[in-house]
Amino acid sequence: MKVTCINDAKLPNGANIVKGQEYEVVEKFTNFADQVVYIIAGVTNEGTTRFDMPWRGYDSARFSKLETVEEDAVEYNYALN
Repeated sequence: MKVTCINDAKLPNGANIVKGQEYEVVEKFTNFADQVVYIIAGVTNEGTTRFDMPWRGYDSARFSKLETVEEDAVEYNYALN
């Protein structure tokens, strides 16, 4: 499954995902905190938080499935005289 990062704020130490980049999900599971977690191909998927707690994978809330990414479009109306 391909996903796009929509939130790269407050990442744990060692995490290296970037907002707007596309990634491929290798594995999907539920962690001890009942969060759906993705293991992403080609990036660091393990490390420690700033409080020295271990982390594995990225919270799925940080991503949007590639098919559901929407673009904001602005339509301007011009008066023709």
